[in-house]
Amino acid sequence: MANQKKKKHPQEENEMLDGRQPELQDELPEAQPPRRRSGRSVVAIVLLVLAILMFIAGGALGLLYYQSYQNLEKMKAAVDVQGFYPGITIDGQDVGGRSYEEVREEILTRQQAEADARVITVSYEGQTYTLPAQSSYDTEQVIVDAYNYAKEGELEQRYQLVTALQSQPLDFPTTCTVSVDGVDAFVQSIVQAIDVPAQDATVGSFDVETKTFAFTDEVNGRSVDAQLLRSQIDQMIESGDFTATLTPVVNEVPATVTRAQLEQQNQLLATFTTTTTSSSSRNTNIRLCSEAFNGYVVAPGEVFSINTVTGPRTTAKGYKNAGSIQNGILIDEPGGGVCQVSSTLFNAVVRAGMEIVERWGHSWPSDYVKIGMDAAIDYPAKDFKFRNTSDAPIYLVTHFEDRKLTIEVYGKPVLEEGMTIDLRSTTDSTISRGDDKMVFDASLAPGQTKTVRKGRNGKKSTTYIQYIKDGKVVEEKVLFTTTYPAITAIVNYGPEPEPEPTPEPIPTTPSDDSEHSNVWP
Repeated sequence: MANQKKKKHPQEENEMLDGRQPELQDELPEAQPPRRRSGRSVVAIVLLVLAILMFIAGGALGLLYYQSYQNLEKMKAAVDVQGFYPGITIDGQDVGGRSYEEVREEILTRQQAEADARVITVSYEGQTYTLPAQSSYDTEQVIVDAYNYAKEGELEQRYQLVTALQSQPLDFPTTCTVSVDGVDAFVQSIVQAIDVPAQDATVGSFDVETKTFAFTDEVNGRSVDAQLLRSQIDQMIESGDFTATLTPVVNEVPATVTRAQLEQQNQLLATFTTTTTSSSSRNTNIRLCSEAFNGYVVAPGEVFSINTVTGPRTTAKGYKNAGSIQNGILIDEPGGGVCQVSSTLFNAVVRAGMEIVERWGHSWPSDYVKIGMDAAIDYPAKDFKFRNTSDAPIYLVTHFEDRKLTIEVYGKPVLEEGMTIDLRSTTDSTISRGDDKMVFDASLAPGQTKTVRKGRNGKKSTTYIQYIKDGKVVEEKVLFTTTYPAITAIVNYGPEPEPEPTPEPIPTTPSDDSEHSNVWP
């Protein structure tokens, strides 16, 4: 039909669609017309494609699941480790894979050894002194923390912590607190063990016969520098290093008193001599009393008592009856005359610089010493005592021969060099004895009298102590005053005689009856 358009060949249509030139399309072989596909074929192809896609998707899911499973197992295997994780260290020691108890026992054993070694050691001349330190660890908590590391929480988080240990190990250090008790007491015990006090030279003995001293040598001591030792111990505790052995610094302690000093210091301090009477009994008493303290050593600060040294002066001790004053009457009794010994001793020790503690005056002045320089004794009522004011012993030496009693004092001087002591006394006043006391005595013949006690005027005296240097008195002061009481005469008289005729007076010459006087001169 003319109006019908010429139907293009399918090939040409395709070429047009492809935009190719017709001429190029003409060169291609002519295509065969396609076959028509049925609807069933298309469905089958689609189903096949879907099946393939589902198969691929299933495989991918299965692979993904498998990989996830494998990863999970890997993480579980990494975290499910018995003991400590690899890469865990305690105090720098690898404990990975080891059990809690094994690691704990090992660490505690090591730390106990360390604690046992923390001992302060001081050594001196082969003697060792030790003081253990106290060590306190936080080990138990540290081991628990190290063991439980990464054992709690999400699996993946735990896995990351565990795997990180492979490249970055984690250390759990323990902490030790060290303390030392009783350091002061420890130092003091060392001081007591090592210190040796210096020994001063001493007077070993005194030979009374030769009046010479025997001396012991001085011995220097030693003393630990306790403050320095304490400082060394404190530094050791602070540093925590107990490996060193400390040696204390010990200083020599010189003696205070040397033998040379004693030889120069100990000398005759004072001497005093009195003359006795010709009475053999009295002289026996003087000899016995003075011999009782011949060679006596009076310690520094000691109070010497003559009554304590001699005790009662009795006939059992050899004392004789000799003149002694009682109630103003001169009578014979055992030990009479020993007041001369105490008076001589007084004059010697006061000149040696000793302190007079107790001294009594007599009933009247003695004729063997100056007024105010006597010292009466009467056991046990009256005593003579003095105190050694020196810081060294003093030695008393007595000598009695040819009616001469000498007492010497030896020791360390208490006075400055060149100074001496002397005494001076004065009679200040006289005390009247008063009227005689007349006492009737029927045993006497009529008109007869008998003087029982002679009368004596009393006296007051002052005794001065003088300090003399280079022959001049540089100081004088009152030592004491003495009152010698007045003594009233006691005269017994008989009955009145009967009156007799008065004879013619016969001139007579007065006679000297002083021997029968009732008054002491």
